[in-house]
Amino acid sequence: MTICISAIAKDEQKKEVLVFSTDHMVSTSVGQFDHKIKKYKKLNNAITMLSGRTLLFDECIKGVKKEDTFSQIKERIFRNMKSIRNEAIRNEVYNRFNINSDFVTNMINQPIQNPIANNILETISGFNLETSIMLIGFDENNNAQISEINENGMIDFRDIQFHSIGSGTVQALNTLLFQRQHCNERLSSTIYNVFKAKKNAEVSEGVGKETEILILKSSGECNEISEDDIQTMVKIYDEELEYGKNHKDLNNINPLNKCEVLEDVN
Repeated sequence: MTICISAIAKDEQKKEVLVFSTDHMVSTSVGQFDHKIKKYKKLNNAITMLSGRTLLFDECIKGVKKEDTFSQIKERIFRNMKSIRNEAIRNEVYNRFNINSDFVTNMINQPIQNPIANNILETISGFNLETSIMLIGFDENNNAQISEINENGMIDFRDIQFHSIGSGTVQALNTLLFQRQHCNERLSSTIYNVFKAKKNAEVSEGVGKETEILILKSSGECNEISEDDIQTMVKIYDEELEYGKNHKDLNNINPLNKCEVLEDVN
């Protein structure tokens, strides 16, 4: 797995930009490790990020044309993922039993006669690529867009203004909620909020320690946050963790003198 995070922000000219972050985690049958492989790909004025089966990435985005809009790219990826799922079912289910989709259709319209038929239907209905694509970019009106795509459908997150997919998503989204992230934040604040979301997501298995943060503009220009700036945010993050629990005002708390002593109910 991996972690992919994105949030809408505004630059100094009040134009919308997209801040996004990924790790470098690669999962294989022999384990997980950080790798220099990029977890995102640029398509026209959009960025795609994948969580799940890395080797499906190129298949998911194939066929996109240079003139395609954000909506067209989204539709293309969705169709590709449905096609990949159907092909996988043919290879892993149909070919095993020497059947096809017509056979399955006929089987659905009749009473299930045996456990093998039931097992085939359950396998097909429950089949999942276990892969999601986060697509970020700009529509025809230069409005920043964030979408999640898998073989079951597409969801847009512009109204929420941020999103995450992959391992550690719960921690990442909770962080952005607690930080009260919104598109009117200073760009530098949004960059830190996305960084903090990535750091908090690292408690989850499948999230790598290496962090990449970039800014996508409506022109298609993509700027990477330097390693020096990332180290500055590491320092801020570490100081923030220590600040509350070491705050001097904690010395004024004396709970043993102020709390009511509970009596035994017996």
